[in-house]
Amino acid sequence: ISVSLVNNLVFGNFYSGIPKVISKQTAGAAAEFHVAGTAGSEVLITFLNLPNYINQSGFTMNVVFTNTDCAMDSSASPNQSNPGYNNLNPWQPITYRLGFNGLTIWLGATLVPNIGQKPGNYSGLIQIRAAYTGN
Repeated sequence: ISVSLVNNLVFGNFYSGIPKVISKQTAGAAAEFHVAGTAGSEVLITFLNLPNYINQSGFTMNVVFTNTDCAMDSSASPNQSNPGYNNLNPWQPITYRLGFNGLTIWLGATLVPNIGQKPGNYSGLIQIRAAYTGN
């Protein structure tokens, strides 16, 4: 079983003091992962790290992942705007079956810049693990 990054979570430009939401359904901005493995096998998806802050040269900015910020689809043509399994909690392990083409996972979040937040390219690490359950 393997997990690969398809798309980083991208917030783009932000305004000081104004939260910015990236929906799990926002193509090109939501984080996207692909899980490859044996079709029909049940897998346990666990986000090992969801950052509370992203960083840039000693400056930090708050990021919030809510209990509905994740979606998954194992169909032959995964549909980000209408996924097979929606409003999932990335803070809890998620069990799902791999499809013929694996499993696609999308993750959104909310950026919470402070008043006077320094502009720049902030980054953080999202870690995900997929493991067969044996079912």
